[in-house]
Amino acid sequence: MSGEEVLFQSPLLYRLLRAPDGTLSLEVVVGGIAMCEVRVRLTEQEAAAYAREGSAFTDRMAQAIMADPPFGGRSVPSSGA
Repeated sequence: MSGEEVLFQSPLLYRLLRAPDGTLSLEVVVGGIAMCEVRVRLTEQEAAAYAREGSAFTDRMAQAIMADPPFGGRSVPSSGA
């Protein structure tokens, strides 16, 4: 998506993005042989946890998404921005 700012690029195969409206999303590479990217928009509580903990929080969240890519129905396919 255009206009997004990459706040953090992790060697764990995820990126934290900020949309023009200020919302944060985690874009995570998932899969084994057939890999793809999914996005999860952070809730206000998750954004606050990121503000407190930084990449330690997003590392945990990305690992949870990798373990369960649907992430409780919250993930959407990435547009590949």
